[in-house]
Amino acid sequence: MTAGANPKRASRVRAAVPAAEPESERLAAVQASLGSQAVAVRMRRGQHVALTVEGADALFIVRAGTLTLNVTMPGTSRQLAALLFPGDVLRSGFVPPQVEGSLVAATASELLRLRWAAFAEAMARDHAVASFYHEAVDRQMARRAIHAAMLGRFDCQQKVATFLLELALRTGTPLPGGGVGFDTPLSRSEVADYLGLNADTLSRTMSRLRSSGVLNHTERSRAVLRDFNALAAMSPASAALIALAEDNLA
Repeated sequence: MTAGANPKRASRVRAAVPAAEPESERLAAVQASLGSQAVAVRMRRGQHVALTVEGADALFIVRAGTLTLNVTMPGTSRQLAALLFPGDVLRSGFVPPQVEGSLVAATASELLRLRWAAFAEAMARDHAVASFYHEAVDRQMARRAIHAAMLGRFDCQQKVATFLLELALRTGTPLPGGGVGFDTPLSRSEVADYLGLNADTLSRTMSRLRSSGVLNHTERSRAVLRDFNALAAMSPASAALIALAEDNLA
């Protein structure tokens, strides 16, 4: 039995949803500590934001919404490198040197933005701010390790299941009639890019999930996950993703 097929752990997905809200109080405390140095940036879907502040290294804290980090290596096309959710952080220095990076709102979003030097000073004087930052980075590094393993080792169905499970855990809302409704903010080509799949292969896999009753699409950017256990059993990363969601709730 794989880690994803453990029924006790799979059933705990329900307890870990929604996972996008528990950081709200900590975010408010961090914002209060940062004061006027942190500027709130509201973004409409599709809007880009520069990764520096007047050319200086900057830090971004996601308060609401879902964003993507896109990178472009010299001589190559743009690559969707990471998803960011509420409670996540992004520093300009996370993008490699000589690589073009951009932060794009996949949904209506809100960020806190400030110079990295100012944030470093805030961490030095306030342990809670430093703790928030380091815990956020640890969680994101864990998710990126999962993503790297998924790209290198998972088959198509496992990749799609892992992606949908993460969206449900990070943006999901339990529904009265059962299941979890969650955002599907990326286009088909963006999802294929993020998962390293051919767009037609992705479409066939999504169709199989819908026909099996595991997943329903209620509208263009919204879906309903009907069977947690079935989806979790398809992903070797389900145990790790659920544990990360539970840590986010602690």
